Amino acid sequence: MKKIMGFLAIFIMTSSAFAGGHTHTHDDSDHKHYTAEEIMDIAMSAAPENVSGNATIMGSDGTILKEGVNGWVCMPGTPPNENVNPMCVDPAWQNWLQEYMKAVNGESYSYDSESASFGVSYMLVGDIPVDNNEPFNQDRSNGIWVAERPHLMLLLPASMMDDLPRDPYAGGPYVMWEGSDFVHVMVPLEVTEPLK
Repeated sequence: MKKIMGFLAIFIMTSSAFAGGHTHTHDDSDHKHYTAEEIMDIAMSAAPENVSGNATIMGSDGTILKEGVNGWVCMPGTPPNENVNPMCVDPAWQNWLQEYMKAVNGESYSYDSESASFGVSYMLVGDIPVDNNEPFNQDRSNGIWVAERPHLMLLLPASMMDDLPRDPYAGGPYVMWEGSDFVHVMVPLEVTEPLK
């Protein structure tokens, strides 16, 4: 639990700075009116119930709404996209997110896909648009932008990704952020439509 709390503290403290550049069109006027139960439901919607039902549930402000027993953490999204792009992450992804947020803030990090553990993250509600090529790009005029609908994300050594496409619109799993320390595999569960 100590490891989860460390991850949560770093992730919440740093995520809003990065998320501010990744905007999603939505009316956030009602976000402050969600009950704790509604926020938990949103967070848990990111994964199958046999995962999210036993996970630690965290609000977008870092509040632990429910202690879990299976090592997973489910979140409803981070500001300013809270309650929009929930995710459930296993311990390997918790570590990935912690190290990624250090990189976002220009801090020293220690993540290497070749030596990291295999990991799974569920985002069954979908995600906001991100650049498939560059992890820190916030300029929508550059890169290949994609907004996945329901999908999984996998962590595995970059050396095992050689035969996967890099094009998010090619169909099937593809590599996101190739060439960066934060490379991972996206596994769409529905057809990925190009952004307009």
